[in-house]
Amino acid sequence: MAQSTTTVDTETHKLRTLILNARKPFVLRNFKMNWPCFEHTLEEWCANYDKEAHALTEFETMPCDQGNQSPHWERCRQTKQMTLTQFLEKQKSPKDDYWIGLNYKRVDSMPKSLRDGIDFSRLGFSEGSNDYSFWLCSAKTNTPCHYDSYGCNIVVQVYGRKSWLLFPPKTPLTSTRIPYEESSIYCEENLFAPNPEELQRLSKLHDSAYRCILEANDVLIVPKHWWHYVEAIDVSLSINYWIPLENDVKDQLKECLVKILIERFLHKSSDGEQKYVLNPNQLDDIQDDDEIFSILKHLYDSTNIDCPTLKSRRLNISRCPYQYIDEKTCENLIKELPADMLEYLTPMPKKDYENLINQNAKRFDALQIKVPSSTCPLSEIKKALLNSICEPTVVEHIVNEFFRRYKS
Repeated sequence: MAQSTTTVDTETHKLRTLILNARKPFVLRNFKMNWPCFEHTLEEWCANYDKEAHALTEFETMPCDQGNQSPHWERCRQTKQMTLTQFLEKQKSPKDDYWIGLNYKRVDSMPKSLRDGIDFSRLGFSEGSNDYSFWLCSAKTNTPCHYDSYGCNIVVQVYGRKSWLLFPPKTPLTSTRIPYEESSIYCEENLFAPNPEELQRLSKLHDSAYRCILEANDVLIVPKHWWHYVEAIDVSLSINYWIPLENDVKDQLKECLVKILIERFLHKSSDGEQKYVLNPNQLDDIQDDDEIFSILKHLYDSTNIDCPTLKSRRLNISRCPYQYIDEKTCENLIKELPADMLEYLTPMPKKDYENLINQNAKRFDALQIKVPSSTCPLSEIKKALLNSICEPTVVEHIVNEFFRRYKS
């Protein structure tokens, strides 16, 4: 018997509440979003994309042997133009020396028919219907371990499988802002192919590692500030939506401050140093004092004006309250949902975690991974100072002191 509209609405409200109050990641298994544009196979979807695009599409490619200049991905990526159908053809005889992806493809750059019906209303977020990203990639394509400064993340796996390895916010990974990308805080440890020193550090985190394999129609909820390393197991297509949160404003102020510190640090640096520190998408986004301090003041005054970034470009955005009910209330809500709908992730067994990172560490030798070049344009003392100044706990202290001293 089909569920009544009232029952579905009630379920939707409960899911929205649980997502906004998640303290740890959870998965909705085989939770079909019923989006019309994905009713057919991936091959058919890609063929339709090619018909609509009327041009070749620019993919990012990445040599696997660059996999330990951590985190190196943006500055080492190259681009290659092809159709999506050609991309799929290449995956029938994949090479182990590189991976390829159409990453962070914003909804407004997609042909309309290829996003027909996509919204997040079944999860209670109809307001997110026009603000999401597509990720199409080959097996082994991966995102360096990082956390997002803003939002809570909804990830819908549409085709293929992806491995997610997550760590709680206070896990002692070695944060770095090199390369600097506004709203993304990377760690220095490389999860794809850890070198011996990294493997030693990572092995101590077995109590904090959460892992899940997302399959088609699974939905993952990543709470705010959780570290995550993502690697495609197959050819994969996923879609994600960052939920704007009320408490993002202070984090935006922190990121605005980091932007000031880094850009002023680099003010008289060489082009080589700037290109080493700044992600390519930040090189053309250096702001003068009047503009950046105007943004800082707006954020201080708790307005809804966002720093200019891909993830939060819109003004007057509607924000959601976050973690406003206790865990006991959440547990009671879960009991009211259909059995087995929601799966909270738990820490990996120590043996499984060790097997995973040891297996990944074998790539370091097998792929003859290159180590960071001694000709790096940024000296070690500059690198250490920049990362020290921009370390999240240091930035938190600076912001608190700023609030104490400055009165608008």
